[in-house]
Amino acid sequence: MSQSPSWSELRRLITRLGSELDVVVRSDPEVCGLSGDGFLISLHHTGQGDCTVDGLSLVQCPNVLVIDEFVRWMIQAGYLTQPLGSIA
Repeated sequence: MSQSPSWSELRRLITRLGSELDVVVRSDPEVCGLSGDGFLISLHHTGQGDCTVDGLSLVQCPNVLVIDEFVRWMIQAGYLTQPLGSIA
């Protein structure tokens, strides 16, 4: 993700992550996110988000960094098998 994705692109990516993880996505005009056993990700439309995977936390960081770290941690923790690739 070299260019900062739009809010609608971020929401689509969170929906894809939710589908991959078989969890329901929370989405409203200002915040989107998902959670499950041992993990949580939340993104705000102003550009800041946070995530937790097992004992690892990233708080109030740029949304794109939060997504990158969340996916990386989820793969390492065994929740995801591969990166989702670019937003499409």
